[in-house]
Amino acid sequence: NPILFEDDHIAIVNKPGMLDCIGEKRNDLQSILPFVLRPPDNKTTKNNPSSQYYIPRPVHRLDRKTSGCVLVAKSKNAMRQFSHLFASRQLEKSYCALTFGMPYGDKNNSTTIDGEEYSIIDYPIDGKDAVTLWRVVQTVTTKKYGKLSLLHCLPKTGRNHQIRRHLSYCLKTSIVGDNKYDGGGDMAKKTRELGMFLCSNRIEFVHAIDKSNVSIEIPIPHKFSALLELNRIEVVI
Repeated sequence: NPILFEDDHIAIVNKPGMLDCIGEKRNDLQSILPFVLRPPDNKTTKNNPSSQYYIPRPVHRLDRKTSGCVLVAKSKNAMRQFSHLFASRQLEKSYCALTFGMPYGDKNNSTTIDGEEYSIIDYPIDGKDAVTLWRVVQTVTTKKYGKLSLLHCLPKTGRNHQIRRHLSYCLKTSIVGDNKYDGGGDMAKKTRELGMFLCSNRIEFVHAIDKSNVSIEIPIPHKFSALLELNRIEVVI
């Protein structure tokens, strides 16, 4: 089921890779949403009848090739309030990424979260501050693709292609399947047809309208474990 959470104000959906959040030819996530989400109930819309006719829209975007959690607004009021959560950085997202090789962090530039040590990338993107926390979860030497690492990434800002660019530029280890930042090596080219191995696996926030705590997490996609030549990924991130 692609619907991970839904109430009368918002939904969280699991976007597959190779699907635009908002596209130009209606072959996108936004065009699908009215057919899979239920409309708000009468209690929610009686004071705001226009909500009955509001087309649900993504509050934020994932890259076309990135899969995972997308927050959707089901009314103008929800769009306004949840957009503010993003703008004020009151919403936490985490990503899992599969990279070539094994990146090494700087112990002098790290922080501890829930008992795990995360290295810090603080490197501007397009002239704006950009910060990503990351740690290596598991490294496997595969027969077909050599050494691959599963990373857990916590972006603290939301710049364009932030995780992809930080891993490639700062760690010199690109995401598998990322044809824009993979450097164009022989091994990178072999994996491009498999899609990009970046997934937004968790989203957490305090609901802007009913003030409840919302935390949604999805399993690491099966294609990650398949590329790592594992029956399944045993670790939890």
